[in-house]
Amino acid sequence: MGENLYNSYTNVLYVFPDQICEKLLGVMRNRYITTTETISYENARQLDQTFSSVYPEAADTGVQYGIRLSTLQINSTKAGNFVLQAAMLYGAVVLMVICLTILSLQQLLDAGQYKYRFSVLRKLGVEEQRIDKLVLKQLGVWFGLPIGVAMVVAAVVIACFIQTISAEIAAYVGFFALLLQMGVIAGILVLLLTCYFISTWLLFKRTVKTPEM
Repeated sequence: MGENLYNSYTNVLYVFPDQICEKLLGVMRNRYITTTETISYENARQLDQTFSSVYPEAADTGVQYGIRLSTLQINSTKAGNFVLQAAMLYGAVVLMVICLTILSLQQLLDAGQYKYRFSVLRKLGVEEQRIDKLVLKQLGVWFGLPIGVAMVVAAVVIACFIQTISAEIAAYVGFFALLLQMGVIAGILVLLLTCYFISTWLLFKRTVKTPEM
């Protein structure tokens, strides 16, 4: 028989004999339930409530007692991770759509001003393919510069954030799973950027090719 002391978010476990721990002040005690067969989530909830009513977590002596069932812990962790991932994905997509919409509208509004300039280039004998390349370069700069700066800033912030909570990520999520999720989010954002860029490029070319009245 022995007592244990562990650090949060690590795999390190220290076990001490009872004669040493008898002189220490108890702060928290956890009760663990092991079942011979896997139980459902509803049964785990009922079992947790039954034990909590008999053994309340807040005792009169000041010691806190906790009952942990793996079924409840796994489901609650998965639910929390799903809510966090969904919120982050939704926020990233909404912010990306807002930024790309502003960039696209700004370029399409300026397309009327560039119509005369490109018409002058056509009159000077510049080929249409060359003009299309100039339009592509212009949109590439206006789209690429803010997106590139945002990517650099986001990479620095994410790296600092991961380094700060690396222990929590290793314990609850896992670095491989986190990288996979970030890859999925990055893929969605790249797809949005590609769609916005192509649509803006096509509309911009159509606008500058329209003959002036």
